[in-house]
Formats: sequence, structure tokens, C-alpha cells
Amino acid sequence: MSKLRSQPQKQLAARKNRQRGSRAGRPRSAAADNAILKAATKLFVERGFDGVTFENIAATAGVARTTLYRRWSSKEALLAQAIATERGGSEQLVVTGPGGPETLSERLVDAAAAVLSAPNYRKMVARLVGSVPDHPELMSIYWKAYLVPRRAAMKTVLERGQKEGLLRHDLDPEIVLDLIGGAVVHELLVRPGSPSAQSLRDYLHRVIGALGLENGRRSRGQPPRVARRASQAGIQR
Repeated sequence: MSKLRSQPQKQLAARKNRQRGSRAGRPRSAAADNAILKAATKLFVERGFDGVTFENIAATAGVARTTLYRRWSSKEALLAQAIATERGGSEQLVVTGPGGPETLSERLVDAAAAVLSAPNYRKMVARLVGSVPDHPELMSIYWKAYLVPRRAAMKTVLERGQKEGLLRHDLDPEIVLDLIGGAVVHELLVRPGSPSAQSLRDYLHRVIGALGLENGRRSRGQPPRVARRASQAGIQR
């Protein structure tokens, strides 16, 4: 009798093992990832760090809460990826994409201005910066996972410009990136008003000129020097 009773139990255990193995090997859904990241960004902008939970992200995204736990180790890790995804990397795409060097600077400024003037971007940056005192881990993850690689790429471009004689050899690329990033945050979060894409373009040109990153004065009707590409692409937030 004991053998007869154990047989159905063995079959049930085998079935559960097969199902568990099937779930483990199931490919990750890009649609679910996208829905989760969009929901996380939306809630973060609306409510701030403390108002976001795995539970309300899952409900907004229309997925099971366990889906989030399988993909992200913490709320900070999820929000950092959501912010980076919303921010995008349009400037880097411009650098590696099609188009001649004579228009690179203008295309970089256009890409940066479009990102910085996007709806809710200003509030998202404010939420991120405002989370630092109480939740420093969010900025730490965002910095290490997303800003450091971006800065490294832009630093390489700046150093190349120095070797080619387009930029001063005594410029510190890390400080240049800090100064441009700081100027952008000041324009977005400190100065009153909501800057348009065009006003941000003009502001970026003024910042770059003030830092002495132009090799010679820009002539009327001519595109700006390619030397400005790294500094414009170095906008991080």
C-alpha cells in the first residue's frame, strides 16, 4: 500500500519539477520590462522615492509583483534603470551615428536640448537629486551603473580632441564634465521658469564658449567647431 501511495506523490513531484524548470528557462519579456520601467518612472516623478513600491509599480505595469523581484534586487536598482532608460543616450548615438563631422556639434546640441526639455525630465532630475539625503543608494547605483560609463566615453572624446589640438592640453576632462553637468542642473532646477529646447540650445552654446572649448571664434553662418562635441555630449543628467 505504501508503494501505491508513493507513486502519485512521485508523479506530482516530477510534474512540479518540470514546471519549475520551464519557468526558469522562459525568456525574459521585453514588453514586461518596458511596462515596468515606464511605470516606475511615472510613479517616481509623481510621488518621489518614498511613494514608490514594488507593489504599486507592478499594479501600474499590469504584471505580477514576483516579476519585479526576479528582475531587480532592490527598488533603488529598478529606479536607477528606469531613470537611465528615460534619460536615454541620444548624444552617444549621435557620436557613433551617420553624419559628417562638420555638423556633429549642432546635432549633439540638438539631441541634448531635446532630452533636457522633454516632458517630466526636469521633475525627474529634481526627484533624483532630492533623494540623495535620505536615500543615497539610488544616486550611488545610478552613478556607478549609468553615469560612469557615459562619462568615460565622453572623457575619451575630450582626450582625443586634446591630442588633435582642438582642445587645450591643460584642460581636465573630468572637471569639464562636472562643470557642464553642474551648469545644466542649475539651469533646470535653480533658475525659475521652464526652458524650451531652443533656449537650452542657446544656453549650451554659451556654457561651452565660457569654458573656452571652442578653438577659435565661430564665424557667422558656419557650423560650430567639432571640438565642442565632447563637452556637449558630456551632459549627464
